[in-house]
Amino acid sequence: MTYKIADGHDAALINMDDIDPQPRSAGIQTTRRTFAADGTVHDDARYVVLEWTVIEDASEYQTLLSSFGIQTVTTNDVTVYVRDETFAWARMNGTAIRPEPGPGVRWKDYFPRDIQILIRDLEAAS
Repeated sequence: MTYKIADGHDAALINMDDIDPQPRSAGIQTTRRTFAADGTVHDDARYVVLEWTVIEDASEYQTLLSSFGIQTVTTNDVTVYVRDETFAWARMNGTAIRPEPGPGVRWKDYFPRDIQILIRDLEAAS
């Protein structure tokens, strides 16, 4: 399988595009895990970070941002196909966030490097 993206929420898998180039990712994570008195686990604020070590040039970086709908705006609702907490593939709705220059992307040695696109507020797509 491959990582996929579509503009808007609840896109069908068949209508999603492969992310090009393919990222790496630790899978879906949470910002906080709490335990109820009965021992039940509650995971809050699910998100995924898609990462690239280096992109070929500025044009390819801008194309990547466009595929997430964040080239001209800082956030966009998307459907993504990513690995979940158990590393199974899952179709999720979320909000893509444009990388912040510095911690989220940098221009170094003639290339865009260390790119991280955050998809936050993940919920299962219907």
